[in-house]
Amino acid sequence: MKISTIITDLNDVAEKHNLKLVEKDRTDNIISLKLVIDNELFIQVYGNTQKEKLNLSLVFKNRRLYGYDSEGGKYHCHPIDAPDEHIFIDEKKSIQDFVRESMEFLEEKEIL
Repeated sequence: MKISTIITDLNDVAEKHNLKLVEKDRTDNIISLKLVIDNELFIQVYGNTQKEKLNLSLVFKNRRLYGYDSEGGKYHCHPIDAPDEHIFIDEKKSIQDFVRESMEFLEEKEIL
């Protein structure tokens, strides 16, 4: 995983879902960004290329509603119905899939 790949994926997703992409921090190996939905609702993305880490969180009013984390080939999710839990899974989730699932959840719950 490269920082440039994360940025390309996020730019594509932001355009597709009409979201604002805001870069919070970047070094040679680390990137932190937000896909802003509104003032209190966003998708937070953190990548660390040295650790092969990608963390994705749907955040509303400073609380995680849903999340997916990966590091060094190990994956876990924070499910929508229990976002404080860690459920280990075998599959890698793409940024595109995470954003799509998050947007579907927000539409189902009529938050959007």
